Amino acid sequence: MDKDTHSQQMSIFEKYDYPSYEEIIDAYSKEFETYVLPKGNTVFGFWMQTLADLEFLDLELQGLTEEYTINPVDRVVNLKGDDDFIRLRIAHLEKVNGEKTLYTDFVDKFGDTNAYAFHNLYPYKGKFYPRVVRTLINAFKLNSQSLLLDPFNGSGTTTHEASLMGIKSVGIDVTPMGIVLSSLKNDLLFIDEQKLNFSIKELYDIAVAIENKKWQYEDPVIYKLMLIVYFDTIDAFERTSRYNRKGKTGLFIEKYNYIINCYKKTIEIKNNNALNFESSQIIESDVLELKNIREMEGKFDACITSPPYYFSIDYVGKDKIAYDYLGADMKKIESRYLGMKNKGNPKENYSGLPLRVAMYYDDLKVSIENIFWALKPGGKLAIIIGDSTVNGKKIPTTMVTKKFCEEVGFKFNKLIFNPLLGVRNRAIRGESIIICEKEN
Repeated sequence: MDKDTHSQQMSIFEKYDYPSYEEIIDAYSKEFETYVLPKGNTVFGFWMQTLADLEFLDLELQGLTEEYTINPVDRVVNLKGDDDFIRLRIAHLEKVNGEKTLYTDFVDKFGDTNAYAFHNLYPYKGKFYPRVVRTLINAFKLNSQSLLLDPFNGSGTTTHEASLMGIKSVGIDVTPMGIVLSSLKNDLLFIDEQKLNFSIKELYDIAVAIENKKWQYEDPVIYKLMLIVYFDTIDAFERTSRYNRKGKTGLFIEKYNYIINCYKKTIEIKNNNALNFESSQIIESDVLELKNIREMEGKFDACITSPPYYFSIDYVGKDKIAYDYLGADMKKIESRYLGMKNKGNPKENYSGLPLRVAMYYDDLKVSIENIFWALKPGGKLAIIIGDSTVNGKKIPTTMVTKKFCEEVGFKFNKLIFNPLLGVRNRAIRGESIIICEKEN
């Protein structure tokens, strides 16, 4: 190749030689910014990945704004309303009128779209996404005067998210571990930081005391917190050998420090945004017996809940370490689950379905009847439910649940299918949010 030919073949970087690594990265980043990043003052969060997210955003905007338009191509929103209020509430926008949303602050501080505050206190099977709870609270226009119910509260996703948003809530569950976890998530939002300060030596001694079943402490919150950290530590060691070098005590201290870090980040966000956290009420009880609590009748403005998948997920097995340590009767706990309490034949005919599923459906309908009874006229209901596969057979729980809601008197409003991206449990690939209303 002669010199004149070479001189005509300049690279896109207007050089004759090969570009450097830094030049390539710089060029691609500019292209990315030009073609991918949303342009505008009110823009989508990067966590907006599915069509369901678009529907969730639409629901939120209905509840939070006076008027709005969504541009899904450019990933921007035009809206009219109280910018500051919207910024503190919305879960699907990164910025509102040029300012970061509170949800973005949570994501940035914790590096996760769902494991913020104390939502990641302890691994709990069958949890649903806090972002979905936040979305539904916004869609239902709940405020500081509202009261929210979750009668299948589990580890407290609904009540914890409500607390972070300044919404009063009541969580009901039959499982001892669920009660402990949801209560802890609530209590840790209001605890004095000084009570959480322990030296490495003290933490070491606590781990040893728990190991030898000699752990005692006058503050019930600290007492339960240390047990939960210990159970999580033992569970981690049983699942993998990669923690062996740290040792159980080392991992115990590391996990405790993680919770302290979560506390500091959460309080920092609270103070920076002048947030008002609201305490939740946690009750160990059974949704099937809800009508025995007479003061619950017509008390709630909304219910956001996710019935457990007892025929697909072994909830008790996950907590076996804790229940064995505490000497709890696991068979007795299991007997309180939906579909486990009653013996005999199902009340309705569920042709072709396994008996345990049919019994579950019977109890699920009673649960929905009791939720209807507990809601005020005009009260809103959102049930997060998923279809499962049992013994190779598809179990149509979503449509059965929708049918039950309509049969007990709810007006059906909307159904959104939300795929569970990266889910490992092949029996459940996605969940549906069924939204209904108790008409006046």
